[in-house]
Amino acid sequence: LPANLGIALHPDLSYCFAQAKDEVFILAKDLVERVSKETGIDEIKLLRTVKGKKLEGIRYTHPFLPRKSEILLADFVTLEEGTGCVHVAPGHGEEDYELGRRHNLPILSPVDDEGKFTSEVEELEGTSIFAANPLIIKRLKRDGYLLFDGTIWHSYPHCWRCGSPLIFRATPQWFLNVDEHNLRNRSSQAVLKKVKWVPHQSRMRIKSMLEERPDWCLSRQRYWGVGIPVVYCQGCGEAIIDEKIISNIEALTAKEGSDPSK
Repeated sequence: LPANLGIALHPDLSYCFAQAKDEVFILAKDLVERVSKETGIDEIKLLRTVKGKKLEGIRYTHPFLPRKSEILLADFVTLEEGTGCVHVAPGHGEEDYELGRRHNLPILSPVDDEGKFTSEVEELEGTSIFAANPLIIKRLKRDGYLLFDGTIWHSYPHCWRCGSPLIFRATPQWFLNVDEHNLRNRSSQAVLKKVKWVPHQSRMRIKSMLEERPDWCLSRQRYWGVGIPVVYCQGCGEAIIDEKIISNIEALTAKEGSDPSK
C-alpha cells in the first residue's frame, strides 16, 4: 500500500456508487452482494451505475501518505474477488509496471534489498514489509479508512532453495533490445549453426527462449560471467558509456581474462 500510485478499473465492467449509512463507495456492481456479506454492511443503496471507462482520471488521496493518484483502466481487472478496484504499484508487479509505463507513472519501490521499507515511507522505515502489514491495518482502522480486512489465498513466488516468500521489486538493470539490428533472428541462427551444444538437444530450448523472450536482462546482483563495460560517476551515479573505456576493458579482459570476483 505505501507504493500505491493508482487504482485500476476494467473499462467495460459496471461500477456503482453505493451508499451505506453516511458513506458512498465505488465498486463493481456485480460484487456488491459479496462485499456486503464480507463486511457485514447489509443496508446498501445503489445511487448510480457507470462503466469503468467513465471513471478514468478521477483523482484520490492516499489514505496515509501526502500524495494524490488517479483511477486507471486495465483489462486484467476481474470479478473473481475483492471489489473490482485493483491496487496499482508500478514498482512491485509486472502488470502494474506495464500499466504505470503507459501512464508515465513513476516506478516507486520504497523497499530495500533486505525487504524493509526505506525513508520514502518515514513511519515504517526499517520495518520488514511483512511485519508492516498489521501496522498498516492498525493505521487505516485508526483513521477510519478500513472497511474490512481478511485473508486471501493465492499463488505467490517462493525461493526454490530455502522456501522463503519473495516479492516483486523494480530495480535498475541493463537490458539488451533483441529486436534491434535483427539480433533476435541472428542469435537464433547462431544457436543452431555456430555453437556446439552438450547435450545436443539443449540447443532447441535456448533457441525457443531467444525467439519468445522480451528485452534480455544482462545484469546480475551477484558475481557472475563477464562484467558489463560501464563505469559510474562516484559523485552522481551517472552511467558513463564511452567507446575508449569499452575498448580498454575489452583489451584488458582479452589479456587477463574475466574474474568476476575482482
